[in-house]
Amino acid sequence: MITFLLIALLLLLLGYLFFIPAWRGKGSTASQGRDQLNWALHLERQADLAREGTLGDDLDRLKDESERNLLDDLEQTETVAPRKDSTQGRRTLLTALILIPVLGGLIYLSLGRPELLENPPQAAQESAREAIKALASRLTEKPDDLQGWILLGRSLQTTQRPQEAAKAFEMAMKLAPEDLDIQVSLAESLAEVQDGRLQGRPIEMIRNILQKDPKHKLALWLSGLESAQSGDNQGALKSWRMLRAEFTPGSDEAIELDGYIQQLDPKASMSAPQDQKPQGRSIKVRVQLAKEVASKADPNDTVFIFAKAAEGPPMPLAVVRKTVSDLPIEVQLDDSMSMMAGMNLSSFERLLIGARISKSGRPVAATGDLEGLSEPVTPAQGAHYEITIGRVIP
Repeated sequence: MITFLLIALLLLLLGYLFFIPAWRGKGSTASQGRDQLNWALHLERQADLAREGTLGDDLDRLKDESERNLLDDLEQTETVAPRKDSTQGRRTLLTALILIPVLGGLIYLSLGRPELLENPPQAAQESAREAIKALASRLTEKPDDLQGWILLGRSLQTTQRPQEAAKAFEMAMKLAPEDLDIQVSLAESLAEVQDGRLQGRPIEMIRNILQKDPKHKLALWLSGLESAQSGDNQGALKSWRMLRAEFTPGSDEAIELDGYIQQLDPKASMSAPQDQKPQGRSIKVRVQLAKEVASKADPNDTVFIFAKAAEGPPMPLAVVRKTVSDLPIEVQLDDSMSMMAGMNLSSFERLLIGARISKSGRPVAATGDLEGLSEPVTPAQGAHYEITIGRVIP
């Protein structure tokens, strides 16, 4: 949206350049130019008469006639209505220059489609669906294409079709049963089918992965998330501390993990100064509580302010923890809050921005929690968003 407005403003300013001559009053000396032309023609006529050698009464008669023609032309020029005051013309021009963009903007808002500036065109979404359909059709003819099944699974996962994504990863696992990355992708898709809950088969697969590779990064993250969902904060801290040890102290990943660890253990030490400047994309989010549901919230209830991918994994890309007593509040979400490399605000084109009041204090949504969520947006650097918590999760 900001890019569109800047381009429109630039074009408007370029158009205004053409009005500069009119504003400065150029082209108002037409009558003076006509007088000078008549005088020049008169002198040239007099010179011609002299060169022709006309004598006596004929010369005097022709000179008199030329002078009368000059006087007639000058009288006609004088009878032209004098120009109006230039300030009045400038006021009219200024009014027109102000009204043109205002009226244009009103017409666009009434008849145009500004929503297309925030959301991708339907044609692009349809193109993505057609590409996925074509890939799936090709895999029915070549079912032994391992990379094809992995690509299909990730594409379906990105377009929020987790059940179909899980089937694609199941096919990939048949071709590479020992591939731990495929296994964790399947576990993640199965969790998405369960609205983000990792209990059951997903956590069983994750534990099996960690037995074979105790340092598998995504498995460690999901293991800690499942512990947090179950209320086992110590288990979550154990998994996430092991994950943090896989990154260089002071790195973006380590700092991001420190933020989550501190949410569960406020006394935890940080691997880098807290005042380190955020890197990459950042947005501002202002959160308020709707009056209609204010009576359902306790001042000490936990508030999670977050952003996650509109089409992608359900885990948050950035999150800030506050309490109801802090509302209304404005916070900053940025890439430094990402849990894993490649899983930050800059990694996804469209985001869902929201805030949730958690009765249990856990980051996973539960019945009775209060929530506010935006429509999918394409965020610009430093953009501001308003979130109102006004819905009770059934």
